Amino acid sequence: MQFFMSRKNIFECGLTLIELMITISIIAILMSLAVPSFQSMTASSNLTTATNDLVNTLAQARSNAIRRGGRVTVCKSVNGTQCATTGNWEQGWIVFNDTTKSGTDANVDTVAGITEAITFTAASQPGGIVINGNLAYISYAADGQTKQMSGAFQGGTLRVCSTNTSLSNAKRARNLILTGTGRIVVQAQANVAATCPAP
Repeated sequence: MQFFMSRKNIFECGLTLIELMITISIIAILMSLAVPSFQSMTASSNLTTATNDLVNTLAQARSNAIRRGGRVTVCKSVNGTQCATTGNWEQGWIVFNDTTKSGTDANVDTVAGITEAITFTAASQPGGIVINGNLAYISYAADGQTKQMSGAFQGGTLRVCSTNTSLSNAKRARNLILTGTGRIVVQAQANVAATCPAP
């Protein structure tokens, strides 16, 4: 008899069907509000991380060029061993001591059996991050200024952008502007579409 009484007490303490439906509805509403916010936060974090990673790499490359008194080059790279001639920077990049600076494009050269030393390799960025612009490589001379392989002044802009639609067009992109002194200026962009066009 006591067993049946305890079961009855359990059912009496439970929720009615209406109360359960209301609770589930409230949870569904809260989830619908929280998920887009979480997606936006994740996309914003990925954008900030990608921007900081590239800026820090360029600052370190500039510092290394000044310290070692020789050219250091940063270029996009899909395999971590050679500069890429196609694609964007989100596929990854490398930093190497560019002792030969041959040709018109950046390359990790091998001369007399000695290959230029790669000092840093960055993996590809997470999905939804696009890094494009008018710079196939960035090369620092011994004085810290950026120079093309020909020795001429090098300047330009790279855009770090998120294609995630949870970010507004005012918050999805940062331009990294390469100045004449070799420094990078980061600027937030006000109106960039989710297609992430080049700057």
